[in-house]
Amino acid sequence: MKKIILLALATIAVTAMWSCANSTNSTGIASSSDDDTVTDSTLCQFSNIDANKMFAYVNEEGDTVYFDNSFSAFWPQIINGKPCPELQKGLFRAMTDSAGLNQLDNVIDFLLNPANYTEIDAEQFFPVNEVKDDENKLSTSKVSVIMESMTDRLLIYHLGTSSYMAGAAHGIYANNYVTYDLKTEKTVTFEDVIADTTLLRTAILKSIKQTYDYDKDDLFIPDDGLLPLPRDFHLDGQVFHAVYQVYEIASYAQGMIDAPIYPYMLKPEEMKRLFTPYGLELIDYTE
Repeated sequence: MKKIILLALATIAVTAMWSCANSTNSTGIASSSDDDTVTDSTLCQFSNIDANKMFAYVNEEGDTVYFDNSFSAFWPQIINGKPCPELQKGLFRAMTDSAGLNQLDNVIDFLLNPANYTEIDAEQFFPVNEVKDDENKLSTSKVSVIMESMTDRLLIYHLGTSSYMAGAAHGIYANNYVTYDLKTEKTVTFEDVIADTTLLRTAILKSIKQTYDYDKDDLFIPDDGLLPLPRDFHLDGQVFHAVYQVYEIASYAQGMIDAPIYPYMLKPEEMKRLFTPYGLELIDYTE
């Protein structure tokens, strides 16, 4: 599909200097330093990015349909005094899946170009300076990339997306996560953390029952009877969160499923079976 050249109507990039080691609040997220002088080798540098692109096209009925798309990010540039290409690659993969893009400008264009997620040919779109606020003629897409938490060992990024297509019964949303190991300077994968997927399925079902009061019969389970493994996860202290997006294992009304697995839910020997030695290290597990 031929891509049109997109013009950002508003793009703002502001560099922020943060001290990762010496200025953290109770949530573990680094706080801005009052001193602009950079003397700490653990300096972290991020860019605040906001982009908005508005388009329209004329449908077969002759009506003008509008797209109002936005992107915002607290984008990592320097972590602990060094560039963080592996973290950036992890964020690129999470945002574009298999698109194979590795430049932020290209990723923003990809995410905000409606031709990439609709069946409408790119040549039918034209830029506009304002959109008509009509629920039957306005489609929206929002993407946000924020740093959710940062500890001495892990940095967790949250990617939130939401979209609504004009005339649809409802919109759709997703919450994805990227976990970055500050020690190894690599993103953490599911396989890095989990050793026993059979035990994981059991633990997830137990967590879903405790958290949502859903039984297995309330979920979308394939004919083989096995709960699908989560395609997303994040770590919160000693807690592993198995994340399922809308429609993955439950209806839209049931929403996204975030199943936390706490150490108290499993016996010590089960914890050692469930997690890899590296996974146990990341959640700082002790008996």
